[in-house]
Amino acid sequence: MSALSERAVAELNAIIAPYAAGEAEVVRAYFAQPHPPAEHVELVRRQMGREVFCIDWLDRAARLGPGLERTTERHAFVALLEQIADETRHYAALADVAESLLGRKLTPEEALEYKVHAVYDPERPLAEHYNPRLPEANAMIDLMRRHYDEHGEFAEAVRQLTEGGAGGSFQEASRLSGDPFRERFAAAMGRIASDELGHGVLKVRAFAESRVQSDADLARATRILREFMAQHLRVRNEIYGYPLSPERLAAIDRGEIEPWALPTPATTPA
Repeated sequence: MSALSERAVAELNAIIAPYAAGEAEVVRAYFAQPHPPAEHVELVRRQMGREVFCIDWLDRAARLGPGLERTTERHAFVALLEQIADETRHYAALADVAESLLGRKLTPEEALEYKVHAVYDPERPLAEHYNPRLPEANAMIDLMRRHYDEHGEFAEAVRQLTEGGAGGSFQEASRLSGDPFRERFAAAMGRIASDELGHGVLKVRAFAESRVQSDADLARATRILREFMAQHLRVRNEIYGYPLSPERLAAIDRGEIEPWALPTPATTPA
């Protein structure tokens, strides 16, 4: 790697690591307090809503499929199908956890009540992205849209580095134990963690090599990334029912937290 690429990796990871630690802190703060089963169900359903939105990409896959090897690049098509499958699998695993708490099947309305887009899609009507029950998730859509309008595909490439909040919350949740809910939730979140790391933080090195060609590129990337990670933390806090105060979130923004040990390809869970 060039000296610029190496510096880019270091600077980008230096932004991601404290926010990943913040997302882990959200999980610890939630589980440090007692919660009735109904609150656990709400937490799980909010996370389900962030996973199930990918079903809206099925129409895109149907449009692209007939153009395979003509207008549709094969690897991009595979990546789209794999992400739809991954996110839907996450949703299904979490729905099983919710139903184990409820002792019954979720109704369709309960299962989909918190559906909200985790990615801005310029091909889809903006109103379809939002959920009025999730103001921080809606603010994330607005942020992604603004950066996409200003920076195009560069901003989308930066956003991909933030998928799963670098895995901090998922990895922390995967360590839970002590009662049947925690253990089922931990198993589901552990499966999600493996996928989200591949979607997000493990792309930093490739991003630095392919997208950062100047100091100006690096400055732009770090500015966008910091905004994305800050809002992603607030989305995570919303999913868990706001266990961190605004003051604590602001302290994390200032770096007042021990950075998370980010995974590398050699340490990624199987």
